Amino acid sequence: MVVKTLIAVSLACLAVVAFLNPHCRVAHRRLETHSVHRKPVSRESGFTIIELMVTLAVAVIVLTIAVPSFTAFVSGNRISSQANQFVAAMNFARSEAIKRKVNIDVAATDSGTATDEWGAGWTVTINGGATLKAFPPLEGSSTLNSNGGVDTFQYQPNGNVTATDTLELCDDRTGETGRQITVTNTGRVVTANLACA
Repeated sequence: MVVKTLIAVSLACLAVVAFLNPHCRVAHRRLETHSVHRKPVSRESGFTIIELMVTLAVAVIVLTIAVPSFTAFVSGNRISSQANQFVAAMNFARSEAIKRKVNIDVAATDSGTATDEWGAGWTVTINGGATLKAFPPLEGSSTLNSNGGVDTFQYQPNGNVTATDTLELCDDRTGETGRQITVTNTGRVVTANLACA
């Protein structure tokens, strides 16, 4: 927003200068050498005010189109990465439960927010004891909400999980494509695109 404002002010200033002095040129310098024998005038031409205004106008149009698209691209990639991170944690917990033949918990770090139980991160522990892995809070404006209010998934030695649930991963954009993460009773995790509200 600041960049657009600065560019708009610059264009306005250039327009005023062009109106007051339509013949002025930027970086236009006339070099004359005076001697007994008059030598040809050497000129160094530059861009006219009109040319600069057209260039800036094109730059503004390109930025107006490109910046929102790039921002949406970055946000979409962030959502995908965060979904993959959660799925990786669940798969790791299931694998460790089968390998160690003990219960392995995947628990929300702070489940105090009803609409974002998992946004503060999560940990993988041995039956609520020793921590195997800890995952940081979600970056940006992303939230990971449990539809059933589940804040702990416990994997058993047979690979099954004691609670099933569907989680929704979204950010603060309107109508963006988020991720729906479903945890089945067999411990498998399935993801799908989600039209966030």
